[in-house]
Amino acid sequence: MIWAANGFNWARVREIPPDALKQALAMGYLRWSRSLARYAKGADVVDVGCGMGLHGVGFLAEGANSYVGVDPEVKPRSSIMKDLHNGKRIDCGWTPEALMARMSRFEMIRGLSNDLEGKREFDLATLHNASEHLVQLEAVFASVHRLLRPGGRMVFSHHNWFSWNGHHQAPKTIDKIQPQNPEHTRYFDWAHLEGEFPADSYVMTKLNRFRLSEVRALTEKQFEIEAWKPTLSTPDQGAGRLTDAVRKRHPDLSESDFTTQSVWVVARKKA
Repeated sequence: MIWAANGFNWARVREIPPDALKQALAMGYLRWSRSLARYAKGADVVDVGCGMGLHGVGFLAEGANSYVGVDPEVKPRSSIMKDLHNGKRIDCGWTPEALMARMSRFEMIRGLSNDLEGKREFDLATLHNASEHLVQLEAVFASVHRLLRPGGRMVFSHHNWFSWNGHHQAPKTIDKIQPQNPEHTRYFDWAHLEGEFPADSYVMTKLNRFRLSEVRALTEKQFEIEAWKPTLSTPDQGAGRLTDAVRKRHPDLSESDFTTQSVWVVARKKA
């Protein structure tokens, strides 16, 4: 059976619509919950910046007691979601409303983590590739701290702004570079660190542009870090393209600032 082959116990997934679980698997939405399986089992989970819902299917499959996803971009009646394998948006056949109707322990809220304060408590808070998009990151971490029960954990994966593709714009990989495209030349080979962008642009409004040392310091204000695991950029993500000229233009940045693609963090709530 497909679920046994992927490490799931049928007793944990029988209440999940089989087609929703198949879609979550096919579109790459089970990888994040699988990486957090040890923390998710038996936990009440809040997913900050949850997207459109399929991550929650994975957490329930891993044995979470309940799942609440919160995101200002939730569209309750839309079934269009991003395929995490290729970045394309497709119709997965499931809306947040439909998922909530079928699973009693599954909830999605269009809003902010602040909206849950004083109403719900959780054992695990997750932010999947969301922290780099939070301009008020310190305030969000403080809100998460208030939502967690004593000893609760926050886990997040943070895409480093100072990496080769930290700008989140095209080109995101080496093979996509179009050298004659003026939009590409604004970003690739660390040009995004030097460019001036309109105040209302994606780069200025959707990315917080924190150094990893700053992210760590903000985390440590409210949490004890249990794991801090950097992942280096791969060749298709710009590894090997860092030059002395780039280093000289940014003498305040360390080698790891340039070459770390992302960091995976597990942090326990301080008393």
